[in-house]
Amino acid sequence: LGEAVVLSHALKELRVANCAATTTAESGSGDKFVPPLSLFLEQLAHNKSLTKLDISLNHCDFRTALILEDSLEKHIRLRELVLCNNPLGSLGIRSMLRLLCREQSGLERYDTEGCYVGTSDDNGQTFSYTNPGGKYVLDLWRPYHRALLRMLYKITERSGCEPGEAFEKVQFRCKKGKAKKVGVAPWTHCSKDSFGIWEVPTDGEVSFVFNVEKAIFKRFGNSIADSDCSVFLSSFYEEMRFTPGFRKVVPLLSRWHQLNNNQLAQDAYILALSKDFNLTLPQVHFMCEASRSVVKELLWQLSPCLQGGTPAMYLSGQIFSTIPDYIWVYVKMENLLNFNADNPTGHYALDLSNCSDYAVAERLLLLDRWEAAMDHKHERKDTSHRGNGSHIRNEIYQGRPLSSLCNSVAEWQLPEYGTFVFDFISNHRHPRNSDVLSDDTWESILIHVHNSQCSPDQRILVLRAISHNFLLRAMHMRALIGYFKTEEQRSEVFIIFFLRIVDMHNAKMFRVRFENEAEVRRLQERLGYATFFPFFQPENARFELDLSIYDQRLCASMFVLLATKEKYPHNIHEYGYRRVDGKDDPMPLGVPRSWGDLNSIPKDGVFRGKYMCAPEYKNLAFRKELAKSYGYLDVEGLQDSDISWWTGLTEPPEDVLNLLEFFISRFDDIEEPFKQIDGAEGNGEITLRELMEGLDAMKCKKFDPPKGKGQKPGPTKEQRVDAIFRYLDPGGEGSVSREEWNILGQLWNEFEMSIREFVHFLVLTFGDDLNDAWEALDDDGSQELSEEEFHDAIEMIGYFGPAKVVYALLDSSDDGNISVDEFAVLEKYKPKERPRSSKSLRRARSGIGH
Repeated sequence: LGEAVVLSHALKELRVANCAATTTAESGSGDKFVPPLSLFLEQLAHNKSLTKLDISLNHCDFRTALILEDSLEKHIRLRELVLCNNPLGSLGIRSMLRLLCREQSGLERYDTEGCYVGTSDDNGQTFSYTNPGGKYVLDLWRPYHRALLRMLYKITERSGCEPGEAFEKVQFRCKKGKAKKVGVAPWTHCSKDSFGIWEVPTDGEVSFVFNVEKAIFKRFGNSIADSDCSVFLSSFYEEMRFTPGFRKVVPLLSRWHQLNNNQLAQDAYILALSKDFNLTLPQVHFMCEASRSVVKELLWQLSPCLQGGTPAMYLSGQIFSTIPDYIWVYVKMENLLNFNADNPTGHYALDLSNCSDYAVAERLLLLDRWEAAMDHKHERKDTSHRGNGSHIRNEIYQGRPLSSLCNSVAEWQLPEYGTFVFDFISNHRHPRNSDVLSDDTWESILIHVHNSQCSPDQRILVLRAISHNFLLRAMHMRALIGYFKTEEQRSEVFIIFFLRIVDMHNAKMFRVRFENEAEVRRLQERLGYATFFPFFQPENARFELDLSIYDQRLCASMFVLLATKEKYPHNIHEYGYRRVDGKDDPMPLGVPRSWGDLNSIPKDGVFRGKYMCAPEYKNLAFRKELAKSYGYLDVEGLQDSDISWWTGLTEPPEDVLNLLEFFISRFDDIEEPFKQIDGAEGNGEITLRELMEGLDAMKCKKFDPPKGKGQKPGPTKEQRVDAIFRYLDPGGEGSVSREEWNILGQLWNEFEMSIREFVHFLVLTFGDDLNDAWEALDDDGSQELSEEEFHDAIEMIGYFGPAKVVYALLDSSDDGNISVDEFAVLEKYKPKERPRSSKSLRRARSGIGH
């Protein structure tokens, strides 16, 4: 019938309603069943005369609808299509709407009465026009799969790509020889016939990955800046989605008007429109006015399709007639409303059956391909989670790792159901000379964050929404972390702004604020082990790496490679390797030098260790090379003097901190005790003997054994000082140079900065008079604070920075309490210029009381 229709040039109307109630087996095809109507519709691609077609009551589902869309998309004479009482479902309705909206199609009227319920899956082989990327396995004896393949070729042609660029990992299996045995055959890409129709094989099985990455690069790679993710998305949707033209808007909206009061039909129609289409605000407004009973559903499901960006989204909110309706839609759309395309790095948990969550997932999958295209453009090394070039990591779909379903999200077709949980990490970095937010402006933002009556989670959402508008320095990040109490909140706000920092060479200044190793590991998991690698200051970095995971192997390789460029093997301490069977390898010859080559590292087991390097062996040039190659950082012209060398207070042994506290209480800087210990005619180095004698001369009693009955014997003074000396001499030369001694200077800086940050916070909160702060903290008027009272009080006023350091400084008498006189020591740490006060004293005191 189809061939006869093609041969006839006079046939105008054709009615084949109720003609395919059963299916028949193909001749010689065994158990292969093909609906005869599908074969008929496939032939219509060559027809040019029909003006009306009626295929009602033919068991047509979304598969048949795609065949129809493929065949009729350029049929300029067909005006009317009748599909009544076929189980099209929302996917089939979507195909018909795409066909209607094509400018090349002459279709103006269609009837889908009774077509609003149907299946929506074909073992994952469904078609998305907006995001068609993924892995396909197509049985070419099936008309539906042939139509799907033709649609993909059309997208390739439209994007300007060669088929060989878009179709990857192609495998074709077909019957060979007289025995018709199935075997692998070379695949020759399809070509068009004389009518411009793609000719595809009618037998065999072809599998491939359809990759949109190169198409994206060809179309947008040279016209859009790497960081303009929102511009890329809007441009991509403008080109790939269907925008109803002037001639098509009337039939599209009139059909909606006819569905008034038919809830089932309206639900399917809205769901069909919610993907693959661009709609204007007036069009959506008309649909709302035509059916006021479904305004909530319309605005919720069609908002992702709205043209005009944020202004259109805002104006659509004026359509609501009641506040409860607005709140209902806001809750449904929360993930979409909080999505920041220009700073997408973060954690996502999305319900794909919710069209707004689906829209977020679709945008991130497209951004993943956009970033992959930019990686290729800039020849970046692969630092992805699984070595597949993806920027999506830790993917979990329906409670199972996505790796159990496919090798990469690029091979995954996004379903319209299920829960998708993952982390997204961008590879874009900002140049070191970029303009950053001024200190005053950043302080003003922090004041507003601190004053806000919103919950901490809501504050984080606001910060995410504005995060793409400015860049920060490492000191800004350090201050920000102190305004959030819980580990989850600190991690979230840290990840939002991590890639907005321009002086990443000073990252140690804020990394030291994460004192919990488990917290650091969670940040590594979310950001990526290579992204979070301490390129410039790896000293004291501990690592425990699962070598079965690509980016953790890469991290291990970088540690070993760095050690070979500095002082191998002495730089890697406390190392160990646990094999996959759970047995520990003692590694008697040390960490193999060959592990500096990624391909030589075992692909299973756990490798752990700690990196240490004496200052004189530090190879800054190679550290910069690693940072440029694997961290994508701007290191051009970076000098040693540009880096704030830093050490955290949790890194050294406790006795090193005890020594530091002793020096801080007696000297103005760390150089003074060095000169005193080294002597007037010293050689610029301190031996263990000189350190012992120098501390005795200073009458330092901090390391004397405890006296009194009942005291348990501990290490001797000599043993404790020896441990301090070994920490200060990581190179093991037997003497501490000025550079090595400066580790105490780095600790001194951290100690002082922690105290100054605390004092700065008090001045912001209570004003310039620290006596007001004391009165608020000492709310019982006892004139002293125990350590527990001190921590409870500063937490109550909203300070979550390092407090133990401050308490240790203030408790100079070591009696376990802070007096008002001891508290007065903080006066010398007050900022020179008084910052703007964020709260009145009354508000601060009332906060303590609550």
